[in-house]
Amino acid sequence: MIDYSAVVGIVAIAVTVLMVVAMLYLVWDALDGDAHTPSPDRTGHSDFGDGDEAGDGEETQGELTDGVDSA
Repeated sequence: MIDYSAVVGIVAIAVTVLMVVAMLYLVWDALDGDAHTPSPDRTGHSDFGDGDEAGDGEETQGELTDGVDSA
């Protein structure tokens, strides 16, 4: 009977190396594109507010209750 364990081990290592190389290529290709750069036509991000962390925007949120109905 032929012992295939050495062949299976070599094939498994080769496939693992190819998979790692493919993932590194995909990450490198994604970083090379313009998906991670800001758009040149949008200078002011008005939809994100003016950058204050306190939350003092125009929208107000009501006070949260403990679930007890006060009516």
